[in-house]
Amino acid sequence: MLLFPPALASTLQKQTAEAFSLYTSRVERELDKRASGELPFLRIEESPDSLSRIKRGETVIKPLNKEDKTPDGIIHDWVGSIFIPQSNLDEIIGILTDYESHKLVFDEVIDSRLIRKSGNQLESYLRFKKKEILTVVTDTWYRAEHRYYPGKKAHLISRSTRINEVENFGQKDERLKPEGEDNGFLWRMNTYWSLLETGDGIILECRSVSLSRDIPFGLNLIIKPIVSRMPRKSLEKTLETLKELTIDD
Repeated sequence: MLLFPPALASTLQKQTAEAFSLYTSRVERELDKRASGELPFLRIEESPDSLSRIKRGETVIKPLNKEDKTPDGIIHDWVGSIFIPQSNLDEIIGILTDYESHKLVFDEVIDSRLIRKSGNQLESYLRFKKKEILTVVTDTWYRAEHRYYPGKKAHLISRSTRINEVENFGQKDERLKPEGEDNGFLWRMNTYWSLLETGDGIILECRSVSLSRDIPFGLNLIIKPIVSRMPRKSLEKTLETLKELTIDD
């Protein structure tokens, strides 16, 4: 298991957190425009070729923050799209908000539970274990809400409220590091699900926006590609699992 040396641990800076808040505010304004019809509801509707690919069973994933300039951090922004045949909005929203089952369904989730539900508002806890040379375990808390729109459309928006990196995972001295004072693999994570029900299934689009530490120059060539791949890989795994789950059903 490869981790940063203690001397290279990082602290979330105020300007970094503010940059993430500003970025996600822009993402959510765009989402509102898509819900109102000012823009196509799904990004993939703007790309006929990509739309054809997902209808053939492919998973299409693209980066959206290609020229990141976040101070003392990295904002990872990926959007992934799939087509789930013979499905409907309620079924997919039900799977995505069944937090008690996430630990049984998704490989990276090793513990999960629903904390509170009130109408379309939900609070949840998930423990993630991500491994790609680096192994990272995080305890995460979220607030989510789902919204239905005319034309068989829906959004599910999930925003992290607290993230703690787990130190010495699985050992007797396991503990949570103070929030924002850790190795900086995951400081923030918002997930924006867009669902469009068609006559033959669901087009599902997930935009994952997360915040991690910047990488010191000396480790840039070794560590940065790994840290940058983690969000994309997680998104791909999640979408592939959803396809397999619904096909099996």
